[in-house]
This record gives sequence, structure tokens and C-alpha cells, in this order.
Amino acid sequence: MAPRTPNAPAAPRYWARRPIGYAGQELDRGQVIQLAGAPNDERLIRLGYLQQVEPNDEPVTCAICGAEFIGGTMRTAHGDARHRARTRTPEEEEAAADREERMLDQVAPLYLENTRASAG
Repeated sequence: MAPRTPNAPAAPRYWARRPIGYAGQELDRGQVIQLAGAPNDERLIRLGYLQQVEPNDEPVTCAICGAEFIGGTMRTAHGDARHRARTRTPEEEEAAADREERMLDQVAPLYLENTRASAG
């Protein structure tokens, strides 16, 4: 990656609207990243997996791992999932995954109308 000149604008950053694997790492909902130039970047944006961070957004940082998040509630959810002291039972894990999937379908639906198959 080329060094940034002092007057050059910063490359846009994006946040994960849903948990996804990207460029070899697992992103949690709300996690802020710099795009890696992967072949599927445009597709992830078009389908609603990633959304550009707005200029007035002020990401917050996880005190444990340093990851940035678009909001405090998403950082807290990350901390509960990634830095929890207690391990869940398989039944608790399954129930939590079901709750999360239902919540994601409501707050971050994917833009499936933007798939190539739906275009025609």
C-alpha cells in the first residue's frame, strides 16, 4: 500500500451491516474496515453487507482488541460475543444464533433485489 500524502483524502472506510468473513478475518456487525481491494468488494456493497462510513460518524474502539465499530451498542455486542468470560452451552449458542439472525433480518436486510439473477 502506498503511503498517503498529507493533503490526499483518506480512502473511504466501510462497516459490516452483518457479520461476514472478509479478507481472512471475521467481521462483527458494525465493525469498521478499510477495503482490501478484494474482487468481491463491489458486490458486498451492492448487496448491503458493507456500508460506507459517513463523514459525521465517529467510530468507537473495543478496549480489548482495538477493533473499531460504528456505534457503542455494536461494540458491546462484539464484546459480549468475542470477549465473554463464560462459555455458552450448545443450546444457548443455538438460541443466540437464531435471535441474532432474526434481528439481522429486521435491522440489516440484504439488498437481494440487486443480485444479477433478479436483474433479469
